[in-house]
Amino acid sequence: MFALQNNICWSRVGPLALLASLLLPAIGAGQDEIQTQLGAEPGPYFVGLPVTIQLTATGLSDRGTPEVEVESDSDALRWTLVATNPTSIRFNNNGRISSQSKYDFIFRFTASKAGQWEIGPFVITDGSIEKRVDAVKVTFEEVPTTDNMQIHLRVPEGPFFPEQRVPVEIEWWYAGDLANTGVSISSPLFDTFKFEDEKPTNVREALLPIDTAEGSVDLQATVREELVDGKRFRVFRAKRTMIPDRIGTFAIDPIQVTIRHRVLGRRQRRDDTGFGFGFFDRVEEYVKSVEAFRAVGEPMTIVIGGFPKADQPESFAGAVGKGFSIAVTADRTVVRVGDPIRLNVTLRGSGNLKGASLPPLSADGGMDPERFRLPSGDIPGKLGKDEKTFSVSVRVEDESVSEIPSIAYSWFDTDAKQYRTARSAPIALRVMPADMISADDVVSAGPGPSSDPPPAGDEPSSAAGQPRKRFSLSGADLAIESNPAAMLSTSSRSVSPVVVQTTAYLAGIAIVMLALVDRRRSQADPAVVARRKVAVEQSAAIAAAAGKPQRQGANEVAAALRSLLASQPSVERSSTEALIGECEALVYQPSSAGDEPLSREIIERAQQLANRFRKEAQ
Repeated sequence: MFALQNNICWSRVGPLALLASLLLPAIGAGQDEIQTQLGAEPGPYFVGLPVTIQLTATGLSDRGTPEVEVESDSDALRWTLVATNPTSIRFNNNGRISSQSKYDFIFRFTASKAGQWEIGPFVITDGSIEKRVDAVKVTFEEVPTTDNMQIHLRVPEGPFFPEQRVPVEIEWWYAGDLANTGVSISSPLFDTFKFEDEKPTNVREALLPIDTAEGSVDLQATVREELVDGKRFRVFRAKRTMIPDRIGTFAIDPIQVTIRHRVLGRRQRRDDTGFGFGFFDRVEEYVKSVEAFRAVGEPMTIVIGGFPKADQPESFAGAVGKGFSIAVTADRTVVRVGDPIRLNVTLRGSGNLKGASLPPLSADGGMDPERFRLPSGDIPGKLGKDEKTFSVSVRVEDESVSEIPSIAYSWFDTDAKQYRTARSAPIALRVMPADMISADDVVSAGPGPSSDPPPAGDEPSSAAGQPRKRFSLSGADLAIESNPAAMLSTSSRSVSPVVVQTTAYLAGIAIVMLALVDRRRSQADPAVVARRKVAVEQSAAIAAAAGKPQRQGANEVAAALRSLLASQPSVERSSTEALIGECEALVYQPSSAGDEPLSREIIERAQQLANRFRKEAQ
């Protein structure tokens, strides 16, 4: 689903009408048995275009979310579970109100070859209960190619290396009518390796839909026009970042784009007053036929090589890219032997910072493990905007240490095809010997530390002229008192010990509760806050569309719903896409009908969807 700069709205699959063509009721009766219905959106179905299938199951237990699997061994079918929507059904059972759980499992199936294919069977597992739903046969039609469309997938020249960030460019050329046209772009490359995508920053601009095995991805696209052989093409260009995660040579089949165009017709229809005759004729649009076309790109070969073993530095931990740097700071520089020192290690560079790890601090002439006590195992890092920070604790084991030496960090430069190493600046230390403290060193009620005892005969006196007592724990009874009565006794009986203890406990509980509340408030996920903000703003935009002319109001409602989908792509999309399709039909209907006020029913349905997005954003 995407819109262009000229506010033309697109619908990828058209309005969804589930359970319109296929129904499979469960065998047997009884409220305790799982009952199912299976439905698909209306056909025809075409190769390369996803088909939405909904499996509805009732009579499930409340023990947990059931699991569903598709048993299909066909290489021509690719499927993904888009959403699982639970609801609760209440019914009267001989005067007793009971409830059952209902689940809507929404799948998307895509065929790579024409023909009749079996979808399913489906297997629902609810605890120890298993329910099988028979497969259904769906016919996918071959899609002809057209000269009005081109598709290109551009990848830089390899070879590439694991965890390297490789820019990939998708370019779609189209010279046909954009109205009432849905598009689907797929490539085996997108299911072979990992990919990272930037979140669309402006959903009102063009969004290019990419179909993958894990679902649909909307990419922000730029739009330009090209004139070729007298045809004016609109060229949509989007980017992805490929991150190879395995070594080998991979033959990639061509990228494909398939469009589905709804041909609209007009017919006159007389308004009936209900008494058998009408007074006015009105023109309405209907879908006369559905046409599909495709374009195919070029095959390619992707080579992912391993890192060279020769001259591989000890401080190499899989970082790939260029321009890496390392900086180290310490929380203290004056310590005693054995004291902990907190080091913050910050990595910066152009590459796979997200997957970057910290090599041993002793690597390549770093911190000597004979003189420092170093951490072991993997050290988690905190990813920032352009950096990654690791926090580690080390201890000095040798009094002769005078600095934290420079720490090495190596990476593989994909341009030069060789290893490079950066080093942090050393940090000067002052290390003092550790103190051994005995009972004679623990003194209370003294005026302060003194290195030398007062000379004989010069014992200081108190204000009353009495010699000041020196306190020492030498020879003192340091045994732990085990008598609770003695521990709870006080020199003053004016306040009950029970009251003091109870007050202390209650105050402690209150402090803990306040700390938990403050921590929860301060640790709110920024992504959740952003989703809430979008949901509130778009809900207000939908409310503002009420009362506006039909074409303007429908366009604003469709734009708000697209923003909600872009902000929360994991939320079930079918009902929202269906309403967007209805709004688009209103936008493109004859101009004379666009002056009527927007239907209140559309505003209410859009508000219900917006409320659902607000709940999901919590």
